[in-house]
Amino acid sequence: MSSYGYWAAGGQRGDLTLKDTSSDYQVSITTSPGCTINNGLSFSHLNGEIRLLVSNNDASIRVFTVPDLELIDTLDFRTAVNHTSVSPDGRKMITVGDDNRVQLFNVTSSGHYELATTMAVSRDANFSVAWNHSSDKFAVSSQDGSVHVWDIRSRDPLARFAGLHPSITKGAARCVKFTQTGAVDLLAFTEHVSHIHIIDARTFDGQQTLRVGPVGHDTPITGLTFSNDSQKMFVGLENAILDFNIDTGSRRRFAHGALL
Repeated sequence: MSSYGYWAAGGQRGDLTLKDTSSDYQVSITTSPGCTINNGLSFSHLNGEIRLLVSNNDASIRVFTVPDLELIDTLDFRTAVNHTSVSPDGRKMITVGDDNRVQLFNVTSSGHYELATTMAVSRDANFSVAWNHSSDKFAVSSQDGSVHVWDIRSRDPLARFAGLHPSITKGAARCVKFTQTGAVDLLAFTEHVSHIHIIDARTFDGQQTLRVGPVGHDTPITGLTFSNDSQKMFVGLENAILDFNIDTGSRRRFAHGALL
């Protein structure tokens, strides 16, 4: 995970490493007394300060200062927490875990997290969450293969998407991301194996599906992200990183344009 000039990595035994990308500064700590898995990392920016939120298998989110990794808050939940994300404007936070609940928090001006509402539409655990660049929509990917998109003004999903693989394991929607530049407006999510889906995030009615790896062979996908300028999409495999160019010129020529 990288943002605000830092990258961070979490491990299987509660280990956490933070590095400044512009210097030799690096710090490593153990985040949880039980040494349980750090499932997800997320940076946020509040009142001029950078925070790192660590979602852990021990049903907690721990909030650390950056770059010192000083623990400043612990949020406790009833199930393992898989991922959390703070909106780009710093005012909202979404968290998901090993049940089908999606929890929306308000982030106060003093930096506290207050539960605003809980939603549930998928049939299984949720894996990944993402905000759009304007902080008014978020997406959630689930073990059941679904991806739901919400507008923060409604408890009902704005859109729903699903993968191609019939298996609930191989077709699980593992990772979801929005581009962060307004003129491009794409949403992408990965299945556990072989398929990536790119969606028009202006209208949510255009979709392109890419297959990675040979037909007839399951190719595990380890992650997905967009470049900061939204000109590239990177897809992680077990032994490679794939680099896709985005047709940003067509995307800027409204109303639709190509996706990739």
